[in-house]
Amino acid sequence: MKVCKVCRQEFDPTLAGGTAAEEMGAFLAKEMYADAGELCPRCLENRGRLAMMYMRDMD
Repeated sequence: MKVCKVCRQEFDPTLAGGTAAEEMGAFLAKEMYADAGELCPRCLENRGRLAMMYMRDMD
């Protein structure tokens, strides 16, 4: 179990979700923010959803 860097909740990093928003969040964590593996699925999904809505350069 790890603790999320953003919300401080425990999560299992081996469990992977399947939503597009979570995949986008994971991509951003690896490529842009350098915090891959440190965010829970909920925070990854929220980051990805916001990026898909507002980061027009990621289209």
